[in-house]
Amino acid sequence: MATSIYAFVKQKLMRHGAHKSHDGRIILENSRVFLAFVRLERTVRMNDFQAVQSAVGFIENCLFSLGKRHLVVFAYMYLKFSDGTPNYVKQAQMEDGSVHISSKYHRPVTAEERLIADWGRHMCNWLGRDLLRLVYLSNHERHHKNADIPSTFEASLPDHR
Repeated sequence: MATSIYAFVKQKLMRHGAHKSHDGRIILENSRVFLAFVRLERTVRMNDFQAVQSAVGFIENCLFSLGKRHLVVFAYMYLKFSDGTPNYVKQAQMEDGSVHISSKYHRPVTAEERLIADWGRHMCNWLGRDLLRLVYLSNHERHHKNADIPSTFEASLPDHR
């Protein structure tokens, strides 16, 4: 039996740890934010890079309105760990000094699917560690009221709005 898109999105977000922090649970519990992730999944299935970027921007705006912009990291992880990401990458040094890179995918993927996954991977690699740190610092802050969450990170986020 096919899984509904809502159950699929929830399972994928949980695999990425959205349920492991107070802030992360907002993604699963706030219907507007969760439905924005469903919209993201629909655009991923359409293989339309511009629509995916727009969906991520919409997610970011939803999260910004809640004061939780750092949770956009889950959108980047959502894209990074998709069918467009290779399961296996092999690099081989050629005799002429060039490097041959081969990738193996779970199934045949289109160039657009690879672009979407590559963009998600790039954004996740660029911002992911710092954003996840904020996710878990905010979780820590709930238990330690005197802890400060650094606000200097906001300047590093790209503006999709």
